[in-house]
Amino acid sequence: MINRPMFLLPGLLTVVSMGASAEPLELESRFDSSEVDWVMQPGSATVSGTASIRLETGEQKGCGGFHVELLPAADYANERIFRTYGNNDQGQILMSQDPPSFTPDAKAYHELNLSAPCNEDNRFEFLQVPAGDYYAIGFIIWSEGDTKKGGGVMKRIRVTEGESLVVDI
Repeated sequence: MINRPMFLLPGLLTVVSMGASAEPLELESRFDSSEVDWVMQPGSATVSGTASIRLETGEQKGCGGFHVELLPAADYANERIFRTYGNNDQGQILMSQDPPSFTPDAKAYHELNLSAPCNEDNRFEFLQVPAGDYYAIGFIIWSEGDTKKGGGVMKRIRVTEGESLVVDI
C-alpha cells in the first residue's frame, strides 16, 4: 500500500501555513513541483518510527491520533523549514510560539508529500517510499476552546532504495 497525501486533515495546514503571525513572511524561493513530483512514484523503502512533542510544561505528547508527513526537501521547503524551526536538521515549534505563515503559499507544496497516521502507540509507517531527502514532520495539534495547542516536530532524513529506516522525531 502506498501512503498518499491527506492534506486536508484538521490542523495539518494550521502549523504549516496559518500561524498567528500578523504578516506572512515573504519567501525568496518559489515552489517548483518538478523538483519534488518524484515523491508520488512508488519506491522500495519503508520509513517507520515515533513522533512526540515536548510541551511548555515539559510533558511529552505523542503523535497517536495525529499524522506524520514526509515532505520532500527542495529549495522552497528548505526555506520554509528553516524559517519555521530555525534549522534544517531537527526541531519543534509550539503553537504558543506563533508559527509563521508564508507568501507565496503554494498549494502544491501541501499536496506533494506523503502522509501516514500515528497509531495509539505513537507509531507511524510509510510503505513504498521513493529514495530521496525528506523532512519527517509530525503535526500534533489540538484545540482547547478557541486555543490551538501542541505544534510541529521535524527531522530531516535521507531514504535510500530498499531500506527500512526507523526514525524518532
